[in-house]
Amino acid sequence: MKTINYNKCSNLIHITLDNMYSGDSLTMSALDKNLTNIINTEAPLTLNTLKARLRESFDVKKISGKALDIIMDRVNKLGFKYEEDIYDFIIWPVTGEFKVDYLRVNSDRLIYDIPYPEFVNLAREYNLSGEELYREILKYFNLEVLTQKARDYLAYIEERR
Repeated sequence: MKTINYNKCSNLIHITLDNMYSGDSLTMSALDKNLTNIINTEAPLTLNTLKARLRESFDVKKISGKALDIIMDRVNKLGFKYEEDIYDFIIWPVTGEFKVDYLRVNSDRLIYDIPYPEFVNLAREYNLSGEELYREILKYFNLEVLTQKARDYLAYIEERR
């Protein structure tokens, strides 16, 4: 299986939530630049990963529902594509979905933050199914506990491979 290093967007512009809530044009322009840089660097990515990067630019611990509504409105206006996954949305560049034939490694992503197209490549490496497959995938990530949430996600991945 082909693996590549995960490229994390790091050149983010600091934005305050208050300025974003007010609709300040400079702030909205900075938000658009951040969204474009994050998505073009890290796509496909989950909404959870996008929120994590934006928390860095806002310097906050949580993205409120109101902030998320504004962010998703901007994602739509910028023309980015997204699809619903079992636990989250997967966000793609403006060009839409593309073939993912690798697994990105060396990142701080949780198992649920690895978009299914990437994860399917790992699942295909094993000639296993069910619990055996899930345990091998957990071993790959140096994890030991198969939670119900992980089991459900891995079953979803297994169906898609």
